[in-house]
Amino acid sequence: MRAMPRFFVDASQIQDARATLIDADAEHLARSLRARPGETIVVVAGDGVEHGVVLEEVTTSRVSGAIVWSRPASGEPRRAVHVLQAIPAQTMDATIEALTVAGAASIHPVLTGRTIVRPDASRVPRRAERWQAVAREAAQLSGRAAPPVVSPAMSLREAVERLPETTRVLACLIRADAAPILTALAESQSDVALVIGPEGGLDDADVDVLDLAGATYVHLGPRTLPSRLAGAVATSLLLAGAGDLDSTAEPLPQ
Repeated sequence: MRAMPRFFVDASQIQDARATLIDADAEHLARSLRARPGETIVVVAGDGVEHGVVLEEVTTSRVSGAIVWSRPASGEPRRAVHVLQAIPAQTMDATIEALTVAGAASIHPVLTGRTIVRPDASRVPRRAERWQAVAREAAQLSGRAAPPVVSPAMSLREAVERLPETTRVLACLIRADAAPILTALAESQSDVALVIGPEGGLDDADVDVLDLAGATYVHLGPRTLPSRLAGAVATSLLLAGAGDLDSTAEPLPQ
């Protein structure tokens, strides 16, 4: 059985037991997915409820149908993992996608001392919009209840200072006192900020920032992962440790 297409919509697009999709979502359904009347899709309006919608009208500008079932939205992790990801030298889009699918609660692209790619200040807002769009698409495809918030690029210090005080900071770093990542939170269910450095690693100034934040240093085993993959692997391990991967995806009503 193939997965039902999922779309995040505004609450105003659900009225009188009907849902309507417009613009890019409608075009994607009509052209790319070749949707037809009688097929079912899932829409989520940001209120924690997902709806099954049987399509009745399908055009490239407007898709609408009747809501045939509703239930609490599934797909969100039990533990919030906020990823502070150094912008990798290769394809940040793919990194955002992987972090979203893995289950990151939010994604914060950061500039560290050894970050190679440094977006021009004038392009930061546009980059943030693109990264948020990538996260939205990845969250829809992976069956999440909502996309993670992707912040504009900022320094590691700024990102750490914006974290809630109760957030536990874990930093992936190759050093003698780094602990296996699964042991760092063995007895804790607290929210986590996961710091992933660039390919060249974090420099002394970055480590000073993390020391002031009370970070715990962790590792991902004996093999070195590229920065663009390390965050998704680490997030998956943390969620597995919290029991989030113990069950399969919840079947959709028929």
